[in-house]
Amino acid sequence: LHCPGCHYGIIQRIMCEVLEELGVADKSILGSIGGGCSALWVVNLDMDMLGIIHGPGQAMATVVKRLHPEAIVICVGGDGEMAIGGGYFLAALQRGEKFTTLFLNNGVYGTTGGQMAPTTLLGMRTTTTPTGRDPRQTGFPLHVAELAASFKGTAYSARVAVHTPAQRQRAKKAFRTAI
Repeated sequence: LHCPGCHYGIIQRIMCEVLEELGVADKSILGSIGGGCSALWVVNLDMDMLGIIHGPGQAMATVVKRLHPEAIVICVGGDGEMAIGGGYFLAALQRGEKFTTLFLNNGVYGTTGGQMAPTTLLGMRTTTTPTGRDPRQTGFPLHVAELAASFKGTAYSARVAVHTPAQRQRAKKAFRTAI
C-alpha cells in the first residue's frame, strides 16, 4: 500500500499490537485519517475511524474525544498533513486535549512527489531541494516532538524511529507509554 521504504506499515502494526496487548483495541477510535498517506490505513484496520479532509486532524480528534470521553482516541497524520494543519495541532496542545497524536514524519510530502516539508532536515535532499535543505533559503526544520513537549498540557512526547529492530522496540514502548 505504501511507497518502497515507507515506514507507515511498521508504525501501523506497532499501533495495532500495542492496542491489542493493552486490551483497549475495542474502545479505541482512530480520530482522524486525512488525505495524505495515512488515509491508506482505512484499508487494513478493523476499528472505528473518522476520515476527514487534509489538515484539521487534531480538531476532529478533539470532537471525537469530547463525544466519547471514555474512548482511546488516536490522531494519525503525516508531516504534510499535520504541519499544514499546524494551527489545529498547536491549539490542541494549548488546550491539553486528551488524545494521542502520531505525527508520522518522513521529512517530505510523500503523496505529491517528495517535496520539502516543514520537517525536512538540514541537508536532506528532496525534489524541491536537490542539493539539500539550506536554512539560508528555506529556513530551519520544525521539530514537532520538542515543540509538543514544551506545552504544559502535554502528558508525554517522544521522538522515535522504526528503521531498525531496536528502534522499533523503542517506538513500541513509547506508543505503549502514550496510550
